[in-house]
This record gives sequence, C-alpha cells and structure tokens, in this order.
Amino acid sequence: MKEYFSIGETAKINNVSIQALRLYDRMGLLKPAYVDPENNYRYYTID
Repeated sequence: MKEYFSIGETAKINNVSIQALRLYDRMGLLKPAYVDPENNYRYYTID
C-alpha cells in the first residue's frame, strides 16, 4: 500500500474537492501528513 497520497488522490478517495482540502488545511481541520518544502505540495496518509 502507498505511504503518501497526493492532494488529488486524497480528494478522490474522500469524494471532496481539492479546494475543500486546502480550506480544511487552512482551518486546521485536516492537516496533511507531509508538505514538501521545495514545492509546498501536500501529501496525506490513510490515517
């Protein structure tokens, strides 16, 4: 099984938009497990 999922994959798995995930991150509701410091891409885990 994959360790990290991109924001697009996470959005599809949870049936929400990418914009919603970004909003949840800003609100502190659903933080990504890892943010790449070079490009600020958000990565999520199954947890």
